[in-house]
Amino acid sequence: MNDDPVDLDSYFHDHWVHVEPARMSRYEAMFQWRDGHAPLIAPAEVGAGQVVVDFGCGPGGLSMELARRVGPAGRVLAMDINPAFLERTHALAASEGLAERVETRLLEGDAIPLEDASADRVVCKNVLEYVPDPARTVAEFRRVLRPGGIAHVSDSDWGAVILEPDAGFEPIMAAASIAFRTPRIGRRLYGLFRDAGLEDVAVQVLASPDTVGALRPVLQNMAGYARTSGELADADIDAFLGEVERAVAEQRYLALLPQFLVTGRAPS
Repeated sequence: MNDDPVDLDSYFHDHWVHVEPARMSRYEAMFQWRDGHAPLIAPAEVGAGQVVVDFGCGPGGLSMELARRVGPAGRVLAMDINPAFLERTHALAASEGLAERVETRLLEGDAIPLEDASADRVVCKNVLEYVPDPARTVAEFRRVLRPGGIAHVSDSDWGAVILEPDAGFEPIMAAASIAFRTPRIGRRLYGLFRDAGLEDVAVQVLASPDTVGALRPVLQNMAGYARTSGELADADIDAFLGEVERAVAEQRYLALLPQFLVTGRAPS
């Protein structure tokens, strides 16, 4: 675990550069590709032979699915600010026989390490809520896309989450907000795409109720961020987590985290 002092002002960025082992394990489980995730990237229209940027690839689960879709003639550029994520993505590609289709690149600063008009697709899943300047990042998406290429973002909106029983989630989320630059990014995506000059901007909102505890790792991460903030007593955070576990065990738990899907095309 990283014992360096926490800078709360930059924590939204820093906690992705330094990921402690317990959180890394949760991410590797959370970010595995599952068939049920297909609707989240369907509007990107990823297909054979394309060059696809996976912006904020994490441990690589989505990159593997993109690599399968682009086929032998395509290429996936998996990008992240965390070298450990890139190492895991590279290893996963090798283990799945996809190494020739997946290239990893470290993200440093605001610029995407690509030339202008060099990608067919940019896919960004649950990342824009953390970037320092979402408008700048979306402008970069447009810059690297070839004419007619598609930028596709799916992201949360933490102002629209539902948890039942509530179990004191509002103060947890307020304290956990140190982990996000733009926690309500979902509702802002349409305007950001329009401002960047992307065309044919389309919006979908997908909301699948979780009644079995599938989102517990997300809630555990929120509790961890709240603990790091120092704004809540440990006893209150432990009580929240305990109530979530009891609700799942007693089959009275429900969580809803809407995903905003926004897609736009680079001008032809």
